[in-house]
Formats: sequence, structure tokens, C-alpha cells
Amino acid sequence: MRLPRLLLAALLGALCLAGAAQAQTSPRPPWAAPPITAKPGKPLPSRADTHVYLLRGLFGVFSQGIDALAAELVQLGYTAEVHGWDEAQTVIDQIVRRFADGHDGPVVVIGHSLGANATIAVASAVAPQNIPVDLAVTFDATDPGLVPENVAILINFWANDGFGKPVSAGPGYTGQLENFDLSGEPGIDHTSIDTRERFHQFVITTLEGMTGH
Repeated sequence: MRLPRLLLAALLGALCLAGAAQAQTSPRPPWAAPPITAKPGKPLPSRADTHVYLLRGLFGVFSQGIDALAAELVQLGYTAEVHGWDEAQTVIDQIVRRFADGHDGPVVVIGHSLGANATIAVASAVAPQNIPVDLAVTFDATDPGLVPENVAILINFWANDGFGKPVSAGPGYTGQLENFDLSGEPGIDHTSIDTRERFHQFVITTLEGMTGH
């Protein structure tokens, strides 16, 4: 399968920087209080104005948790849409177009497996246009690039299951990066890590901290 040139360039650029930074692993469990994301002195954006892009993994059949999380977000009033990992260029184009049209609400990108890799590639692709990604969430990224400077918060749920890897920050990164190592959690593997409701609730609570109704 051929990747679009813009996405391929972002992926290759991230891979070329591999090893330039160390991954950070957080001891904080994923069901603990999420990061504070509200910006002091500024009104909270609405849920409807918060655009959440969710990216599924290989063949689109192993990321059922991504579909379930998207459904939960839509029910809560967020603007959420699901794409395959190989549709990352479509997500990039939508983010760029909406930004050009004046969208200044939060941009959130979430992915599982190859979709997790693509999540970082999407953020890297829009970084040169100074488009912020307020929150990125990756579930068991398999070959992640380095987190670019435009990502405010990245949470990586991963397990040493033969697929997942911790995520590292790129040069100059000043945001919040946390890797939750779930290797010791019973029943957690590459195909189930995105399905756990407590992880979904962590994401939802994080979003609720940065949005109004």
C-alpha cells in the first residue's frame, strides 16, 4: 500500500530522528487524575468545537475500542470521526483546511497500533503550519516517530507485548509526554489495550478538563 507523499515525508522525518531523545515512563497509573488541560483565564471551548480524529490499526478490524471510544465521545457532544491508519492524509487535509477556515477549537488525535504511529505522523505533518494539537493519545504504538513541539499533551498506553513501544519526545519538546507501561496488567495485549473502558474514561475525563458543554 502506497502512502501519500506528505504522510510518507512525515514518517521518514520522524524515523530519521529516532534515538535522538529518550522515552519517558510515568509511574502514574492510567486511572489516576488526568492532566490539567484548561488554560487559565480563557473560556473553555465547547465540546462540539473540539475535533477528535481517531485512527484505527491494521485492516481496520483490530481496533474495535477506537470505534467504541468514538461513539462515547459523540454521545457526549464532541465532534469525533474514525479513519483507518492509511487515511492519515485525509485527517491532515481536514485539520489544515479547518484551521485555514478559522477553526480554533481543540484538535485531538487518537490512534491504536498503526493508527497510533499515524497519530504522531499527523501531528508532525501539521506542525510546520503552526497548528497545535492539544491532545494526542496513542494505544500501543508499534513504530512511533518523535513527538513534535506542537503537541501539548501526549499520553501513550503501551505494553511490552511484542508490538508496543514507549514514545519519545523530539528535540525542543516542552509539552507533557507520559508513557503508561501496562506490561504487568492482566489481560492487556496489543488487540485489547484500546478496548478497556477505564482507559476510555481517562481520555474522556482529560477532554472534559479542557472543554465546556
